[in-house]
Amino acid sequence: MNINGTSNRAPIRTTRSKSSCAKMADSVSARDGKQNNFGKVLKQSESARDTFNSISSANRIREKVTVSSVPFTQAKLDSISEAIKNADYSEMSKAEIYADIEKKYADSFDDFYMTAAVQPSEDHIMIRQQFQEDIHNNLGYTIGCTPRSIVFEAKGYSNMSYDEIEAAIKEKYAEKTGFIDQLNLVGELFSSGVLSNKLGHEEAFYMVCNLETSIECGYDGRISKSEWLDKIEETGVSSPFSLLLNNPYYAEYKEKYRAMTDDILFGIADDTQ
Repeated sequence: MNINGTSNRAPIRTTRSKSSCAKMADSVSARDGKQNNFGKVLKQSESARDTFNSISSANRIREKVTVSSVPFTQAKLDSISEAIKNADYSEMSKAEIYADIEKKYADSFDDFYMTAAVQPSEDHIMIRQQFQEDIHNNLGYTIGCTPRSIVFEAKGYSNMSYDEIEAAIKEKYAEKTGFIDQLNLVGELFSSGVLSNKLGHEEAFYMVCNLETSIECGYDGRISKSEWLDKIEETGVSSPFSLLLNNPYYAEYKEKYRAMTDDILFGIADDTQ
């Protein structure tokens, strides 16, 4: 790390060879071993992003001069990697190693858990990529394919039903209602399989893909987190699901998403803007 707090090593690649939704679709295809229609989801998401971008651009009255957060995120990631490299995992189970690595990320990034579902900025892509690489390097599993049994043991979910897991996650966020808190909640419900259990695999992926498209504000993850937060502030909304409910491209799904968000977010989302 140099005097400016940035890394001397090459930064993690943040350009998406395919969208995060495409990666999610691949993971489901690989797991289920059957064809699905996620290509349709991706096409919808791309069209929605273009529509949202053209509509919202008229509302961008001000452009803030923002220092990119990417170098600061990279510095944090370098610090985490160094801590993991120096950790002694020789006497720990795979679940304990997973829990320790996840804790290091969650302690460093207050928006870490959202990256399991949505990655609206370069920083979020970087964070998720390195987390998956660290899990792979220390546990040996293919990136993105850590057995759910290991993850559940690490989180204390081993002997719990999906309803009990959902209740535990919601209790964790009961007093946390900020924009990022809500995205973290969605990330945990999604990564734990709770959303898939409630909605079905395909419907859960539809919703997460469309949510990501809506909160990206037309930038497709091509801006830093600091810039993205500025764009979110400009929207004036307090819930990420408000952007989903008010995305004109998804108008036909509004009632369905309204019902989902009432259940998931206790009616926080506002669809009256």
